Amino acid sequence: MEKYRELRECVEKVGLVDAHAHNIVAVDSTFPFLRCFSEAEGDALDYAPHTLSFKRSLKDIARLYGCEASLSGIETHRRSFGLDSTGSKCFGASNISAIFIDDGIELDKMHDVEWHTRFTPAVGRVLRIERLAEKILDEEKPNGSEWTLDLFTEIFIRKLKSVADKIVALKSIAAYRSGLEIDTHANKDDAEKGLIEDLATKPVRIQNKGFIDYVFTLSLEVAVCFDLPLQIHTGDLDLRLCNPLHLRTVLEDKRFSECRIVLLHASYPFSKEASYLASVYSQIHLDFGLAVPKLSIHGMISAVKELLELAPIKKVMFSTDGYAFPETFYLGAKRARETVLSVLSDACDDGDLTIPEAVEAVEDIFKHNALRLYKINCIYGSLDSKNAITCNYDPIYSNSSRDNIEFVRILWVDASGQHRCRAIPAKRFYEIVRNSGVGLAVACMGMTSSSDGPAEGTNLTAVGEIRLIPDLSTKQRLPWSHQEEMVLADMQLKPGESWECCPREALRRISKVLKEEFNLEMNSGFENEFFLLKNVLREGKTEWAPFDSTPYCSTSAFDAISPVLREVNSDLQSMGISVEQLHAESGNGQFEIVLAHRRCTHAADNLVLAREVIRAVARKHGLLATFVPKYSLDDIGSGSHVHLSLWTNGKNVFMASDESKTLYGMSKVGEEFMAGVLYHLPSIMAFTAPLPNSYDRIQPNTWSGAYHCWGKENREAPLRTACPPGISIGLVSNFEVKTFDGCANPYLGLASIIASGIDGLRRNLSLPEPVETNPSNHHGVLKRLPKVLSESVEALEKDIILKDLIGEKLVTAVIGVRKAEIDYYSKNKDAFKQLIHRY
Repeated sequence: MEKYRELRECVEKVGLVDAHAHNIVAVDSTFPFLRCFSEAEGDALDYAPHTLSFKRSLKDIARLYGCEASLSGIETHRRSFGLDSTGSKCFGASNISAIFIDDGIELDKMHDVEWHTRFTPAVGRVLRIERLAEKILDEEKPNGSEWTLDLFTEIFIRKLKSVADKIVALKSIAAYRSGLEIDTHANKDDAEKGLIEDLATKPVRIQNKGFIDYVFTLSLEVAVCFDLPLQIHTGDLDLRLCNPLHLRTVLEDKRFSECRIVLLHASYPFSKEASYLASVYSQIHLDFGLAVPKLSIHGMISAVKELLELAPIKKVMFSTDGYAFPETFYLGAKRARETVLSVLSDACDDGDLTIPEAVEAVEDIFKHNALRLYKINCIYGSLDSKNAITCNYDPIYSNSSRDNIEFVRILWVDASGQHRCRAIPAKRFYEIVRNSGVGLAVACMGMTSSSDGPAEGTNLTAVGEIRLIPDLSTKQRLPWSHQEEMVLADMQLKPGESWECCPREALRRISKVLKEEFNLEMNSGFENEFFLLKNVLREGKTEWAPFDSTPYCSTSAFDAISPVLREVNSDLQSMGISVEQLHAESGNGQFEIVLAHRRCTHAADNLVLAREVIRAVARKHGLLATFVPKYSLDDIGSGSHVHLSLWTNGKNVFMASDESKTLYGMSKVGEEFMAGVLYHLPSIMAFTAPLPNSYDRIQPNTWSGAYHCWGKENREAPLRTACPPGISIGLVSNFEVKTFDGCANPYLGLASIIASGIDGLRRNLSLPEPVETNPSNHHGVLKRLPKVLSESVEALEKDIILKDLIGEKLVTAVIGVRKAEIDYYSKNKDAFKQLIHRY
């Protein structure tokens, strides 16, 4: 109907967040394709072709493929075209922006989690707690002792915590093991007896109620600690045990009142009961996957209507419950759109909703509710783009994913901001190094831009070794060298034990403080400025010179360099790194690439990878890319300006709202955080402007932020609040730090900023009045920021707050490196010219 045209268009176009699904299998898997249409097994599966769902779904798939509408016709098409083709067809038609995969079902020849990124921009992992428990009992061997409940508890909690920041949710299948009448005060003696009983079966399949209740309760405790949602299967073979009303004991246990619980499958056939629970318990949320598309048309509409009878729309979510076959994802998405359109149209006819309210409901049900619930800042904001990055899952890489790989580069960034790597032959990497890492002298974190030996005063010497442990979630095939991969590494004393001088761990550690104390996460987006140099012959000698001499945003500059930038953009896309814009900058041969904002830990990773891509592609084209702050003392400098915002549950809380606002268009927490950054800015610069050359860039009237102040859209201020397009007038969505350059270690730079913001929040600091004009006009009133590196180092040496939050040993190492830089470049005035080969 014409009156629902706006609603229909919204339903058809919205990008879907599929919040619950399973792994796809290879075409030659023994898992029968008939299972695409039914949950039945064995002899019962023979009757699947006689269901309404089968007959309807068969026609839908045949119409999509343009093949014969028969089971054999579809299977022939699948074999002929292959999984890449049929998968692309199904996911392209589905417009699914993100999938959360429960890989706890082990199917024949199923693909790992990472593999699914070929079909959808973002993938997250859901951890099934019962399967984790079973794997521990099957694979972990106590040292010469028998299993005890205490030993199991120690290992289970350690394993759960180790992956807590790499998953989007936990999941329990207690419903079809022992039922939902969970006793959260399970008797430990009963749990231990249950453990022994379940150990009697090999492989272990836990099904004793006392033990399952115990595992469920342990998982709730971890979920609360890490703010993870818990998905719960409801409704299954023994319906007497699976009514979600049995969960009231869990819901009324005050220890778990903050744990968000998602009831899957529309709780069918208990949809009304689930709707009631969602209406009276704040922590209950609903997901209607599986009920849609497995029921009849009438059944699907009825189930969704029953959920919405009492449940708030903000608590109802979509998933396909897709599994094994791409077609299940397509059917789930197609029928969900049709069902939601029907249900919301009826609600409009009944006067329950207006058209705008129904449109908002579509966005909430299909996307926003999941984004808010699962806290996936790593992909929020890019779900309508094919460039969204993947979530931080921990995939098990299949042999097929490493065919023809010869080397794996293990990357780290040292205290001087230099990128370094070790290359490992692929066979050794996958057999040994991926788990145990490689050894590295502690001295490597004490090296400077001028010397590959440890600087004095760092307390890092030739004595002592750490391990470089690959973070497999960051592993990428090199777009410019297809027979190689690279992976970012953590520095650990031994596998599982962090080294306090590890930059990535420092950022994670401080981010955790921000989260635990203030329920905040910091998002970051970097602007990469760099010079492209070409090799020229002058007076019989070759030297590097700027690629061109065109002005800011020059069209001719972009035309000339377009082949290089296109390749950079393509390579970044292939690595899941979103680019927001590219343009020529003011300097000769200078360009800028702006990366999308992400959770700060991911943003730092992306920045490191982006630098690698830019340098490699430039080299491939015979150019040299350098991020040196002041390549030529007679030209403009290059920065790595960073835009920052604060988020809670998927919402930008730096920006002012009805609940919290200040005079400056930001929230109270936003002001306090930013005030802390402004207060500590001289100390921060020891991390973000790490070379003497950095201070040649930070000069008045160069848009680099030379004075100690802040401003609203004032590009001469070192801290600038920003109001991008789409933000209401009077509000600001983020603030920019200009005193950050491309030689900085991004993990340490962001860690120092968060530490400063935490101090601002703890002390409820306020911002001074913003500077609305060129700060140079206030000379004598406004203080200059450090003019040389020694001044920022001196500020850091006196900064007890940053030392305490970042860590005394790490700060000591950084100060030692900076003092060595000061000493070397003060004696070798022209040595900065060699920095182009290091940064």
